[in-house]
Amino acid sequence: MKIYVVGERNIELEKLNKQRNEIFYVTLLEGILRSFCGKGRIIYSKEKNGILEFCQKLLKTPYLFGEISNILEFENHYSRIKKYEIPVLMYHQFVENKKDGGKIKLFVTKKQFELHLRILKFFRYETITFEDLDRIGLQNRFYKKYIILTVDDGYKDNYEILYPLLKKYKMKAVIFLVSGLNYNKWTIESSNEKRFDLMNDNEVLELQESGTVEFGGHTLTHLSFLDAEEEKAKYEIEEDKKITENRLNKILKVFAYPYGHRKEETKDMVKESGYLFAVSTDTGSGIITEDLFDIRRTAIDKTSLFDFIRKISPGYLQYKAKKYKNKKRNNI
Repeated sequence: MKIYVVGERNIELEKLNKQRNEIFYVTLLEGILRSFCGKGRIIYSKEKNGILEFCQKLLKTPYLFGEISNILEFENHYSRIKKYEIPVLMYHQFVENKKDGGKIKLFVTKKQFELHLRILKFFRYETITFEDLDRIGLQNRFYKKYIILTVDDGYKDNYEILYPLLKKYKMKAVIFLVSGLNYNKWTIESSNEKRFDLMNDNEVLELQESGTVEFGGHTLTHLSFLDAEEEKAKYEIEEDKKITENRLNKILKVFAYPYGHRKEETKDMVKESGYLFAVSTDTGSGIITEDLFDIRRTAIDKTSLFDFIRKISPGYLQYKAKKYKNKKRNNI
C-alpha cells in the first residue's frame, strides 16, 4: 500500500517497513489530496494532527499517528476505516436439483452457483486463491476487487459441477480436501446423512493442472478440534498435510478448520506445520492481517439473491464479526 508521511523523514518507520509498502514524504495538503486518488492509501504523521483526524472522521480518510510497533497496523487500520477487505465465501456441495442434496442442506444448485458467478462478473470481481494472495502481497490486496471462493471437503460434485462452471467463467476457487476418507463418513455418523463420495486422485489432479483450483488441508477425518486431544489434533493436521502434498506433489499454503472449530493451540499447530493461512467460519475479526490463522468466511447456502449480493460486499465480514461478538456478549 502507499503510506503518505506528513513531516520529516522517519528512519524508524522505514526500517519497520522493510520495503513492504511504498513510503512518500508529503505536505499536509498533498497527503490529503493523494489519499483521494486511489485505493490502498493511508496518511501518517509522527504527531497528532487535528485536520487529519477531522478528515478521517468525516471523509473516512485513513490516518495513523504516533509510534508504530507493527507495520501491519497500516493495513489493519485502512481496512477498518474503509470497511474494506477481500470477501472470502464458503461453499460445500453443488447439486443439479435440490432433491439431489442432503438433509443438512449445505449445498447450492448448479443454477444458483452459475448465477453467483455471473453476479461476480457483473460487479467486476476477480477471483483469486490464497496462493495468488501470497504472490500479490497482502499489502497490495486493496488495489483491485478481489474475492476468494472456498469449498470444503472435496465432494465429487466439485469436479462434476463446480469445475466446469469455473472454466466457463474463467474463475478460481480453493478446495479443502479431507484426505483420509473417500466419502462423508462424519455426517453419516453424526446426522444420519446419505452418502456422498469425495473426489478421487485423477479428478483432484485434473483440477490442479487446470490452474483454476488451489487445494488446502482439512484434516484426515473432518476432525472437530474442540473435542480432540492435543496429540490426535497434531497428527490429523500433519498427516493430512503430508498425504495431500504427496498426492499433489505440491506444498500446501492454506488450511480450513473442520466445522470452523479450533482452540488457540490449534492455530499454533497449523502454523508450526508450515501453513501460511488458515480459515475459520464464525471467528476472526473480518480483517485478514489481524490474524492470518483465523480468517473469517461467509457461508453461502440457503442464501437468497439479495443476501448473496450483501455477503460479497467488502465490508460484510467485519460487519458479521462485530454482530457475532455483540450477540455473544449479550448471551453471557
